[in-house]
Amino acid sequence: MQLFQSLNELIFPSRCIACGALGLSLCTNCRREWNPHIYISRIGRDAETELTVISSVTYSSVAQKIILGAKESHIKECDRLVSEAVTHALQKFLATTSIDFLIPIPSRRSAARLRGRQFIAEIAAAGSKTFDIPIAHPLTHSRPMRDQSGLHLEERWNNLEGAFVVKGEQVLPGGVLLIDDLVTTGATLCEAARALRYAGIKVIGAVTAALAQPLR
Repeated sequence: MQLFQSLNELIFPSRCIACGALGLSLCTNCRREWNPHIYISRIGRDAETELTVISSVTYSSVAQKIILGAKESHIKECDRLVSEAVTHALQKFLATTSIDFLIPIPSRRSAARLRGRQFIAEIAAAGSKTFDIPIAHPLTHSRPMRDQSGLHLEERWNNLEGAFVVKGEQVLPGGVLLIDDLVTTGATLCEAARALRYAGIKVIGAVTAALAQPLR
């Protein structure tokens, strides 16, 4: 078995998933840009949407490749890195706050069909298992919306306004925490928080793998 593994590594050597350099799956240089810390930001336009977000890494070209590698290409190592970053941020949140449910931000239906999965729900699974917190899926999209990438600040907020609703009459006791891969303007998380709070669900905050600095 060891011989086959060595031959496989010789024929198909490992490359950095961010820059393509031979060697580690994430080379030393790229690891410096994907190095989990703790970043706390406050987002929201009003009391109905305001919330605290804890993130693990700052958004960079390396973070972009890792997140896209996970989200669009199903690269297992990218999935693992994004999941670990979310779990790292979740651990920080739980150090001071009790959470009863994790709520992943749902992908647009068209995106979920193309990917064959709800990406954020799968990413949230590791944190759920590690800290024994159940995942709930009360959110759904109320209408089609544009892809947020490429939109400017005001366009992002307008695109998301009224985009989420809570399915049925779900009641979740206690406080919930939103999970997403990246916070840019905060529009997605804030709109999700608004919809949940309107349904009577207590939103404590959110955690993400990465944070765009400054929020844009």
